[in-house]
Amino acid sequence: MIENKLLNYFKSEQPYRFLGKSIKNLFFPVKDEINVTKTISIEVSSICDVKCIFCIYHLGYRGEKIMMPEEFRKLTKSAVNLGYDYLDLTPPSGELFLNKNAVEIVKIAKDSGFKHIGAYTNGISLHNHNLDELLRSGINVIIISFPGFGKTFYQEICRADKFEEFTESIALLLEIHKKINSQVIIIFEPRTYLSIKQIKESDFYCKIVSKFIKDIVFVREPLRVFDSWCGEIKGKNLVKGMRVDINPIKSIHPFKNAYPCIRIFTMGVLVNGDVRLCNCRYDKTIGTEKDPLFIGNIYNYKDLEELIKENDEKIERMRSGFCNGKMAVLCKKCPFYRPVKFS
Repeated sequence: MIENKLLNYFKSEQPYRFLGKSIKNLFFPVKDEINVTKTISIEVSSICDVKCIFCIYHLGYRGEKIMMPEEFRKLTKSAVNLGYDYLDLTPPSGELFLNKNAVEIVKIAKDSGFKHIGAYTNGISLHNHNLDELLRSGINVIIISFPGFGKTFYQEICRADKFEEFTESIALLLEIHKKINSQVIIIFEPRTYLSIKQIKESDFYCKIVSKFIKDIVFVREPLRVFDSWCGEIKGKNLVKGMRVDINPIKSIHPFKNAYPCIRIFTMGVLVNGDVRLCNCRYDKTIGTEKDPLFIGNIYNYKDLEELIKENDEKIERMRSGFCNGKMAVLCKKCPFYRPVKFS
């Protein structure tokens, strides 16, 4: 049995993909990107209405909470004062539009001075909001994560009976987007075992989505390989045609000592006020001081500016430690590593 698995592995393209990623990471890290240190991620909802098989949300490591507009306003004002220009409203594992004040929150962010605002969403709850207002609110890009335009595999991957709500929301969003000639970029990002051909052959795509496709409304190639959320998501959690990125050479942590991960240069604020580096991945330590990327809680300080100032040395130690032998365990286990070279 083991011999057969090894044989199939080496017959597959996986080893070559691993090697390719390793060479890319070691010799071709991304260059210094001006928006890296000017990007902040703020979570306004830790609640989700699906339990996708590839996401850590279904493991239940976090409580359910919503951030109110008053809290968000104070936070964004302080963030802009610190020089942040780019705002990511994507929760680490929640859904932005389950916050009933989502549109108001985007408006607050724009009024605070952010130059670019974007978010991932599953799209299900969009129909509960004023989409005309949303598309005029100041948001620049909406990325819709979905498993395909079909009820069977929607339920199989998202594990929720939400397909009708999803299609209602998408149809409404696209219709209003066209009606008002919105310049907001809408990207469909499939997470599925389907091919792009199968997605574009589906009834909903042919009858609805295809009518609105243009340069700023498009469907990306499907994602079929998923990171493991630092070992929390296993291959057995996924279904046919989808697999976990099982520790490519790039994820063996000594290889990461060459360059730091770009993600630890972005700041993140969780819905409970916890401020941490890299707001995109976590494990069961989330929400506790054992979280190796935890900096402090905003509610223990006057504002974000004071928190950053008083923890400046701690932040620098965490970032420099990535390459000098003191890399966080969470980072050692994470296959979501993206090296960066600053000039």
